[in-house]
Amino acid sequence: MGFGKDIKDLPKAAVKILSNVTFLFVSLSYTAESAIVTAFITFIPKFIESQFGIPASSASIYTGVIIVPSAGVGIVLGGYIIKKLKLGARESAKLAMICSGVSLLCFSTLFIVGCESINLGGINIPYTTGPTLTMTHRNLTGGCNVNCGCKIHEYAPVCGSDGITYFNPCLAGCGSVANDSNGIRNYSDCACVQSRQVITPSSSGQGNNQLQLVIVKTYLNENGYAVSGKCDRTCNTLIPFLIFLFIVTLITACAQPSAIIVTLRSVAEQERPFALGMQFVLLRTLAYIPTPIYFGAVIDTTCMLWQQDCGVHGSCWEYDVTSLRFVYFGLAASLKFLGFLFIFLTWYSIKYKEERVERWLKRHLSPVDTVGSLVCHPGGHKGHARTRSCPVNIPRTDPAVPHANAPLRAGALNRGVSTQSCPGNELKAITPPPPPAGSPAAAVAPNPAPARSLEHVSVRV
Repeated sequence: MGFGKDIKDLPKAAVKILSNVTFLFVSLSYTAESAIVTAFITFIPKFIESQFGIPASSASIYTGVIIVPSAGVGIVLGGYIIKKLKLGARESAKLAMICSGVSLLCFSTLFIVGCESINLGGINIPYTTGPTLTMTHRNLTGGCNVNCGCKIHEYAPVCGSDGITYFNPCLAGCGSVANDSNGIRNYSDCACVQSRQVITPSSSGQGNNQLQLVIVKTYLNENGYAVSGKCDRTCNTLIPFLIFLFIVTLITACAQPSAIIVTLRSVAEQERPFALGMQFVLLRTLAYIPTPIYFGAVIDTTCMLWQQDCGVHGSCWEYDVTSLRFVYFGLAASLKFLGFLFIFLTWYSIKYKEERVERWLKRHLSPVDTVGSLVCHPGGHKGHARTRSCPVNIPRTDPAVPHANAPLRAGALNRGVSTQSCPGNELKAITPPPPPAGSPAAAVAPNPAPARSLEHVSVRV
C-alpha cells in the first residue's frame, strides 16, 4: 500500500496503522501520559496556590522551576539510557513500563503531602460552637451579623482573633476599623469573632506536636478583633511536595523517548511519517484538548465557596484543599495506571510477535538458512518487528568445491557483521573479479551460479 501517493488511500492507510496493535497500545499509553502532563501544566499552579496558601505569582514560578527542568532532564536521561544500552523495541517498551510503574508508586507520596483547609466562618465551621458544617447547612449569615445588611458577593477575607477566617469584615460583625503603621487594617468589636482558645495537646507519649484548633469555650458577651487577610496555616510541606513533584515528573518524562522508539519500530519504514501523524491526532483528540475540560470539572466539585453574581456561579474563591488533593491526584493516578496497562500490552505484543517469528524460523529454516527476518522483511523493506541486532549469515559449504586453491563461488554470501539496525535491505552476494584472459583459471572456472538473496526467503509474521 502506498502512503502519500493518493488522497483516496488515506482511509485505508489509517485503518492499516490502527490495526497494528503494537502501535495502537503504545499510542494510547503515550496519550495517557500526555494527559497527565497537560493536567499538571494547566492546574498545578492553581493547586499550589490553593493547597499551600501562597500567591498565584509564586505558585507559577514554582511550577516553572520544577516541571520544566525535571521534564528536560528526564527526556535526556531516557534517550541516554536507550543509546548506552542499545535497546531495541522490546527493551525500550520494558524501560517505559518500568518508568511508568515507578512513577505510579511515587504518586502515593503526593496524596499525603499537603495542608488542611482553612477554617472559614459560616462555610466549614459555625459562627458559634458546634460541629463542622456540611454543604447543605452552610450559611454566611448568622445571629451575630443578620442585621448588618452585609453583601455576600464581596469577598474580602479577614482573620479573626479566634483563628477563623471570615468572608469579610461585615460578616465578621466588626463595628470599627483602623490602620496600623504598616497600612494593615485592623477591625475591632467583631461580634462574630468570639473568644476561642487554641490549645496544644501535651506532647508526652507522642512523636509530634500538632496544633489542634479546639473550641473550648465561647463568651457570648465578648467581641474579638480581626485583621485583613486570611489566617496563616500551620503547614510546612511545600518543599517536600516540590521535591516529590520533581521526582514524579522526571520519571514520567524518562519514558517518552522509549515511546517514540517503539512507535517508529512498530511500523514499516514507509509508514512511519503517517504513523507519527496518526499518533499526534490521537494525542490532541484524547489528551491535549479534553484533559483541561474534565480535570476542571472534577476540580470544581471540591469548591466550598463560589463567587455569586446575580445567582450565577463565577470563579471559586475557596477550595476544600483536602478533597482537592485526593480528587486531583486520584484522577492523575488513574490515567497513570491506564498508561502502565497499555505499555505493558505494548511490551507483550512485541514479545509475542518475536516469539512467533522464532518458532516459524525453527520449523521452516535450517540454522545456515536463518536470516535477519526479525529485522528486515523480504523484498528489501525494513520491517516492524526489529530485534537488537541482525543475525550473522554464514555461507553454505559445497563439498564439490575443493577447499584449497579454488576460486570463490559467485553465490557465496559474505559473513555479515551484527549491528543495531540493518545497514542494508538485504545481504548481497559477492562476485569475485574475473580471472585474466588466457590464464589457466579462466579455462577451468565454472559458470557463475545465481546469487542467493534474502529476497527468496519468505517469512510470514
